[in-house]
Amino acid sequence: MRKLLSLVAVVALGSGLAACGSDEPEFGAGGVKVTSEFGQKPTVTHREGDPDKTLVTEVLKEGDGPAVKKGELLTANYLGQIWRDGKVFDNSYDRGAPASFPIGVGGVIAGWDEALVGKKIGSRVMLSIPADKGYGPAGGNEKAGITKDDTLIFVVDLVGSAANDTPLDATPAASAASAIKVTGALNAEPKVTVPAGIKAPAKPGKPVVFATGKGKPIEKGSQLIGRYVVFDYAGKKQASTWDGQPAAQGQPAQPGAPTDQLQVGPGPNGQTGPLDALAGIPIGSRVLVELPPSKDASGKAISAFAVIDVLNAFPAPKQQGQ
Repeated sequence: MRKLLSLVAVVALGSGLAACGSDEPEFGAGGVKVTSEFGQKPTVTHREGDPDKTLVTEVLKEGDGPAVKKGELLTANYLGQIWRDGKVFDNSYDRGAPASFPIGVGGVIAGWDEALVGKKIGSRVMLSIPADKGYGPAGGNEKAGITKDDTLIFVVDLVGSAANDTPLDATPAASAASAIKVTGALNAEPKVTVPAGIKAPAKPGKPVVFATGKGKPIEKGSQLIGRYVVFDYAGKKQASTWDGQPAAQGQPAQPGAPTDQLQVGPGPNGQTGPLDALAGIPIGSRVLVELPPSKDASGKAISAFAVIDVLNAFPAPKQQGQ
């Protein structure tokens, strides 16, 4: 009987040891463990010791959307953490809205460019980025607490991507209540014909829809992903997201791409803007918006309108302190 009890005790003890062992973290690629699901703020832990010295990527959940292409505007939620001290230095989840970045063209750190091009929209991706592909070449990021030698861990949820040749999912309008004619394919820069002698309105009117999108109505307080061309009332192009940006302030030149700098108010403090009247218009639409008069650098008054392709919409990010 004593031998039997001893055997039972050994088996029980062994089971207890096995159970304790199962509580140890199961680290994934690069010695990193991520909890929570796509779209939720992740918690990140890593093994003890030094990080890998090369870029490590792991697809934690593969999406079923299109693959991200070089030069697109990538929209993503993300969390960034320093390996050295575990500090979360930035994340979009607390702001309640994704952020957008040109990808694959030097507009973000090299680790993002190398790791995220080719991944599918809807994926959650873990990146362990060594300093030479992070902020090391820039000497670190003092404001974020990142040194020139720091390895960074990112968890990135790929929400959407768009390019200048992304076609609008829209039906061209049979007629439009505007004397200005807008033409062009729905995946190309629009052209306009402005009748001779037309004058700018004293006050901007309602947006004119030239192609009706098939997406959800734009909500108030949205941040839009879109393309636009601004024209004066002589029909001359003043600005366009189809045009590339020259190199400036240490940043490389950027090809033309959509932008996320299109806000539909009211803003966090109730402020209004020229695009507020887009609320209620379906995502995917091509719209003409008359802009309030402004002045150029010399003080000369300028009246203009914009033709905007609305590719997507997300909640505008919360301001700090909200």
